[in-house]
Amino acid sequence: MHKVIIEGQCGCIRRANMELEANFSDRDDALIAASGLAQKMNDDFCGKHQFNVRQEGKDFHIAMQMRG
Repeated sequence: MHKVIIEGQCGCIRRANMELEANFSDRDDALIAASGLAQKMNDDFCGKHQFNVRQEGKDFHIAMQMRG
């Protein structure tokens, strides 16, 4: 089982009522979902944060950092 986990909760994530964790049986499906979600968040949210995907073991974490 592979998970996609959104770390942290900025206001945009809370307002979007996003699920913070999703499970996938296939690694590639999890990676595609995490990458697509991070890109959507970067494109659609307010722009104060940058969202990136990193792998930790079998899981993919979407991490948030302040834009410089």
